[in-house]
Amino acid sequence: MVSLYLENGLFLQAQSFGASGTQVGELVFNTSMSGYQEVISDPSYKGQFVIFSMPEIGIVGANSKDDESFFSCAGILARHYNEFFSNSRADFSLSTYLKERGVLGICGVDTRSLIKILRHHGCLMMVASTIEHDKSKLEEILKNAPRISHSPLVASVSTPKIITHQHTTFDFNTLDYKPFDEKTPHKIIAVLDFGAKGNILNELQNVGLKALIYPHHTKANELIKAYEKKKSMGFSFLTGQAIL
Repeated sequence: MVSLYLENGLFLQAQSFGASGTQVGELVFNTSMSGYQEVISDPSYKGQFVIFSMPEIGIVGANSKDDESFFSCAGILARHYNEFFSNSRADFSLSTYLKERGVLGICGVDTRSLIKILRHHGCLMMVASTIEHDKSKLEEILKNAPRISHSPLVASVSTPKIITHQHTTFDFNTLDYKPFDEKTPHKIIAVLDFGAKGNILNELQNVGLKALIYPHHTKANELIKAYEKKKSMGFSFLTGQAIL
C-alpha cells in the first residue's frame, strides 16, 4: 500500500508496484500513449510525480537500452498496472525497473480525477510513502520539504565533466541503437547539458554531428574559445530542467 497527500489537502491510499520509501515531489501529468520508460527516465521530470493519462501501463515491460538518461522521476501514477508483459525487447517488468531506479509506482487511483484537479489548480506538491500512512505525519513531511523551484535540479541532472555521446538513432534491422563511429570525421557541436535527453543527442549524431556534452556550469568563455579553436562548430542548449 502507498499513501498520498497533496498540498490541497487531498489524502489517498492506493496500490504500490515500484520502489519502497517516501518521496516528495511536484505532481504533473503526461498524455503520451506509449514510451513510458522514456518518460520515467526523462531528466526534465526529476523531482516530479508523473500521472499517466493512458489507463494501462506495464504491458511492454522495460529494458536496459531505452532510457533517456541515468536519472528518473520521483514516482509515477497509473490507473492500472499490468505485471504481465509481452515485448521481444523487454528484459524485465516495469515493476522491477522502478525498483532498480528507486521510483515509486502507484496504481489503483482515479487518474482522470487527479488530472482534472491539476488542470484547475496547476501543479501541486505531493508526498507519497509506502512506510508512513498517517495523514497528519504526511502533511508535516510535505510542509517541511522544499518546493521543486527551490531545489538544485539542474546540477543534479547535468554531466559532471565533458563527455562524448556514444550512440545514434535506433536501427530497426538490428533492433538496437547504432553505435557512434568515432573514426569517421564529424563536425563537433558543444552541448550545454541542463538535462539532456538521450534521443535528442542520438538525432544530433545521426545527422553527422559529434555531440560533445559540457556541464551546466561551463562558462561562456570556455565555449567561445572551443569554437574559436575549431574544437566545435556551434552550440546547443538542452534545457531539461532549465528555463532559458
